Amino acid sequence: MVREGLTVRVVEARPRVGGRALTRFLPDGTQLDLGGQWIGPAQRHMADLVHRHAVRTYPTPSRGAALIEYGGRRVEELPAEAAEVLAALDRLARAVPPDRPWSAPGAAGQDGRTFASWLAATGAPPAARDLVGRLVSGGLLSAGPTETSLLETLFYVASGGGTEPLLGYEGGAQETRFAGGAQHLAERMAAGLPEGTLRLGQPVEAVEYTPRSARVHTPGGAWDAARVVLAVPPVLAGRVRYSPALPPLRAGLLQRMPAGTALKTHAVYTAPFWRAAGLSGVSQSAEGVLTETVDNTPPDAPRAVLTGFAYGAEAVLLRRQAPATRRRAVLDHLTALFGEEAGAPDDFVEFDWLAEEWTRGCFSGHLVPGAWTTFGPSLREPVGPLHWAGTETAVRWNGYFEGAVESGYRAAEEVRRSL
Repeated sequence: MVREGLTVRVVEARPRVGGRALTRFLPDGTQLDLGGQWIGPAQRHMADLVHRHAVRTYPTPSRGAALIEYGGRRVEELPAEAAEVLAALDRLARAVPPDRPWSAPGAAGQDGRTFASWLAATGAPPAARDLVGRLVSGGLLSAGPTETSLLETLFYVASGGGTEPLLGYEGGAQETRFAGGAQHLAERMAAGLPEGTLRLGQPVEAVEYTPRSARVHTPGGAWDAARVVLAVPPVLAGRVRYSPALPPLRAGLLQRMPAGTALKTHAVYTAPFWRAAGLSGVSQSAEGVLTETVDNTPPDAPRAVLTGFAYGAEAVLLRRQAPATRRRAVLDHLTALFGEEAGAPDDFVEFDWLAEEWTRGCFSGHLVPGAWTTFGPSLREPVGPLHWAGTETAVRWNGYFEGAVESGYRAAEEVRRSL
């Protein structure tokens, strides 16, 4: 919008830019991405931003064998019965248009049942159902398979081009990381804005609007605008006071898009000992507190990082425990996967986005069962001068950085055409 010659104000609640991208460095320089961290080869908007802002990237470390905990045993390849369930999911997803999932054949029935009920009806062995449920509902939608509908799951798979690119590393959505961390790109983008555009530490409390204009209220004052783009998680957009009140379908939609419950942990070691054992650090588990792990060590880093992810019920269970008990549970699982050295890291760092005032969950928000076919058509529909952005509104790569940027371009075009 700035390049189009419009006068823009970015009003940000946090004292920093980046949103759900947050990078921290330990005293010795070890880089930790506490939020989103990956991009993939099919994400052209992100590739353009990386090039435009001269941000260096590097491939996610993946040399060595991956581990899969499955049915009480450990294997190095996805079992055939689990692969068959993923293939069946891909076949169904190909019939779902990401821009109009409510119009898919059988959408009402798919929206009215949970992903867990579909898994149960596949006839696959329990271990296959457990693994696929944890990888798809957890690793993609940051929830449990009983929390989201089959239609929401199919939409998400269709949005990312299939389960293989969504779950994959080399050639997939987890292929590439940012040198200096994901937040570094947001900081470069902010530095390129005209002076005075960005206003930090200004949470929006209320929005007054007429058919052609709006006034945005923060603790620091009010801004008048011809158009407003709300690019925040739905759970936060629903907490803003609107005058007049939002139309019933828009308000109902915001009430039906809770944020996910993932929990991300970082164990920091003197060296990446798992590599000497021929392991990549990547694991997927159908049981235990962690569903996934990954080697998160940047090139030439002073120390090594092994990152674990808990989703859905497992993430909630960990949150109920005292910090020391939670740490022990995570390290015990890492020890079972990678050996005794995994149980004694130099540092252990966790960051809970569910407790963040201006996020309230991660990775992103998702429609509850029954909501796509009733409230879904309102997802991107402007309300007078109010336009809706954020990765939850994306058609492609919903839930990812790429989806967030796609939604920004779409909202900017809506504003341009409305003026």
